[in-house]
Amino acid sequence: MIILFMITTSAGWDGLLLPILNYPPDCDPRYENPGTSVKGDCGNPSVGIFFFVMYIIISFLIVVNMYIAIILENFSVATEESADPLSEDDFETFYEIWEKFDPTASQFITFAKLSDFADALEHPLRVPKPNTIELIAMDMPMVSGDRIHCLDILFAFTKRVLGDSGELDMLREQMEQRFVQANPSKVSYEPITTTLRRKQEDVSARTIQNAYRCHLIRRGIIFKRRTFTNNKLENGGTNQEKKESTPSTASLPSYDSVTKPDKEKQDENKEEWARKEKDKNQKDEWESKC
Repeated sequence: MIILFMITTSAGWDGLLLPILNYPPDCDPRYENPGTSVKGDCGNPSVGIFFFVMYIIISFLIVVNMYIAIILENFSVATEESADPLSEDDFETFYEIWEKFDPTASQFITFAKLSDFADALEHPLRVPKPNTIELIAMDMPMVSGDRIHCLDILFAFTKRVLGDSGELDMLREQMEQRFVQANPSKVSYEPITTTLRRKQEDVSARTIQNAYRCHLIRRGIIFKRRTFTNNKLENGGTNQEKKESTPSTASLPSYDSVTKPDKEKQDENKEEWARKEKDKNQKDEWESKC
């Protein structure tokens, strides 16, 4: 059996065929073989050639066909994997990169890290920057603390690649099962909002704030308040100095105050006019934004 297996590989079969091709005077047909009734040590060339040729051809064809079948099967599998938008390697890469952004294995990341995480993935799950608007449009569930679960992110990115197909629901169930098997201690959570709803709430809040601010500006409340604050800051130091320098009892005016040059008074008037002009321009700018 060992010799036949060796011949199947087409290695050294000629060394086995040569002894069978012996004939007189290279052999003795009357040679007695101990333990057997067969006489002679000569071979049968015709039978040997027929046996080896047929055995090698048949066995070689079987082996070659087996090799070809294995190669074709692997090729078909590789072709199917390349035809599929997503493969097992893509999901493995997703989890490997997830470990870098969630080293404590909490199964959550904050929305602030989502943009960097999406950009760090590999094709086809990668969402390159700038990706904030696209990530918000995916409408992923969020829990308290602006955190998003690993599976919700994976489902959203998978849906982005596959689209709304019938295979998506089946693939989602398979991913959930595999995730539960890989993470037995799955954290239970209740989403309180989504990325899209959170953005809508943020835009709504900003719109209300801007509208209320414009309302106050039209009424002059903010302008008066800021003008009063600026004047207080500018005149606070001067008034404080005057208060400290003024004695408790009334004193006569100083010589400098009486003989103050007109040029200094003009400079003060110019500064006062420039400050009022600046406040007016700022008020006009705020009103124009409204």
